[in-house]
Amino acid sequence: MLDESIYKKRIEQIRRHLETSNFDFGILTPSPSFQYLTGFEYEMHERLLALLIMKDSETQIIAPAFEVSNLRSNTWINEFVSWADDEDPYAIVTDLVGGKGRGLSVLFDDHTPLNVYWALEAAIGGFNKSASLSSIIDTMRLKKSDSEIQLMKQAGQIISNAVQRAFQKANLGMTEIEVRQIVNDEVRCQGATPTFAAVQFGENSAFPHAVSGSRELRKGDVVLMDCGCSLDGYNTDMTRVGVTGDPTDVLERVYSTVLRALETALKQIIPGMSCGTADGIARRVIDDAGYGEFFTHRLGHGIGLEVHEPPYLVRGSPKELQVSMCHSIEPGIYLEGKFGIRIEELICVRENGPELLTFMPRDLILIDH
Repeated sequence: MLDESIYKKRIEQIRRHLETSNFDFGILTPSPSFQYLTGFEYEMHERLLALLIMKDSETQIIAPAFEVSNLRSNTWINEFVSWADDEDPYAIVTDLVGGKGRGLSVLFDDHTPLNVYWALEAAIGGFNKSASLSSIIDTMRLKKSDSEIQLMKQAGQIISNAVQRAFQKANLGMTEIEVRQIVNDEVRCQGATPTFAAVQFGENSAFPHAVSGSRELRKGDVVLMDCGCSLDGYNTDMTRVGVTGDPTDVLERVYSTVLRALETALKQIIPGMSCGTADGIARRVIDDAGYGEFFTHRLGHGIGLEVHEPPYLVRGSPKELQVSMCHSIEPGIYLEGKFGIRIEELICVRENGPELLTFMPRDLILIDH
């Protein structure tokens, strides 16, 4: 968890927004925004767990009574309001925010389940107005603090080590699932949480989001590994490619094109550049090499508490890159029925150029065992 002072500053920004926008309170159920403000991740089922933010009161967590002891050790927040299974948590929230029938105005996170919205609306007796809090928090999350970036760099080192180890242990006859398991096991051994590991062999590598399966590794196969993990909730994402045996001329040409597109973008991306312009830098390299129609997705995505979050480096986007934004750079070429190549790095935008948050060498990996 980050330093308590970071979370308190975030909550204070929400309070100021409540004041200036004339809303009575904000309420968030478990989501990335909830995690951003509380410091912990939680999966809510039928029992309400919520963060309650008011202008002039301590921030509180509404939680099932039997969960409170465990939750206290995972968050900086001291104020808990517990409820038992024979109580109505929405009536409790209504009392906390000022009573029923006052036509209160409330801000919700976009991840709020509809049943929570409806139950609270009924308990209060109707809202004067309701609106989204997510746009405010999303804007806050765009630029990462030094503490957040450090966690992402540590996660980047862990995934770099894990993927490198998986390439070293990959053998002919192993399945995609078996190699994926190597990645996940290595991540856990290094103290992080595996989040995804897309391991694709041969023709499967031509599908950008294929699911690892029982396909066995054969001589001449391209091996694509797109893998990630999280550390204290902060994510990393990296893609590397190898081949069993000697690469063909076509494979070398495609690989060198993708690598050149990546490295050209890394050299030219600067603060103030639009996301659409950043996408175009890499896309022109691939277009000029004659593979433009085979680069079928955006250049990159933001990353932090979520693997995919703003800003998105996509054609036509006017969103400007700013110092301390973190995102992927991942050009690709996909030749269906043959193979696909994608090379992905994570970067943090800095004044003097991107800072790398992933650390494995980018060379085509030759698997000779």
